[in-house]
Amino acid sequence: MVRMHIMVKRAVTKKQRRFILEVIKLLFEIHDVGYNYKANSLFRIERPFGSEDYLFLFFSTEVKIRIHDELIHVKPNSFILYEPGEPQLYYNNDGGFTNDYFHFMGRHLSHYFLRLGLVVNTPYEMKDYNFIRFFVRKIEKEFIRKDLFWEERISSQMEDFFIGLARLHKYKQDYSLDPYKTTMIEKFKAAREEIFTNLSMDWTIDEMADLVYLSRSRFSVLYKEFFGCSPKEDLIQARMTRAKYLLASSTGSVKEVAEKVGYDNIYHFSKQFKKMSGHSPRKYVELSKNSNIEIMSQAVL
Repeated sequence: MVRMHIMVKRAVTKKQRRFILEVIKLLFEIHDVGYNYKANSLFRIERPFGSEDYLFLFFSTEVKIRIHDELIHVKPNSFILYEPGEPQLYYNNDGGFTNDYFHFMGRHLSHYFLRLGLVVNTPYEMKDYNFIRFFVRKIEKEFIRKDLFWEERISSQMEDFFIGLARLHKYKQDYSLDPYKTTMIEKFKAAREEIFTNLSMDWTIDEMADLVYLSRSRFSVLYKEFFGCSPKEDLIQARMTRAKYLLASSTGSVKEVAEKVGYDNIYHFSKQFKKMSGHSPRKYVELSKNSNIEIMSQAVL
């Protein structure tokens, strides 16, 4: 059997560290981080040529920022993501400012932020900002302590953070003019979680709609708007996804799997499963077992 071991020591040189990061291909590499940094009214950051890395800033207080030769008054609880080489100027000569920050680099980040819909070099005001401060405080502790695998942990936490930030930003864009929908989408997500964790139940549209106290017609319209498909289509997809997992990883019969995902009629289940996967449930079990055997045989050389 062929195995490859990568040994990571607590004390490594910069060259070794870069090699390790390249091997494990971390998405993010943190350079510096600061939580609750306070600056007085005489202090200002001015970098005409920017920095060599990305800079995320969150301001707890009002601050003045120059963006494209225009001085902007940014409200408290706002953030900005500077890309490398972007000129930076920010200060507050009427009492100073407080901010959290972190410098970082990574792989293909311009495409990454574009895909997330996060526009760089642009300030954003946040209503739900506590998670930002909590995150910066958390990675600051990791950065200072430098326990084993701290780079991997910070990288994974940063990826989770930016995805969460992108979600909040998208919801704010989509529903900023409709506070009702901003509230409703959270209720729908909770309802969807309830449905997906109880797939064995014989869900009707009326029962789903009752979870958010709406009529079935209104529920169906909003559900498709929020999730891109009808409640029935979403339920079927979730049931088939769970069925695939159970058929491939358990020893239960097709009938038992069908019941666990909400089908009393095995014929109806088999027909739906073949429509979604291209195979009958039994054929899928056979293919899954053969695939596992093949993978195991390739692992033993």
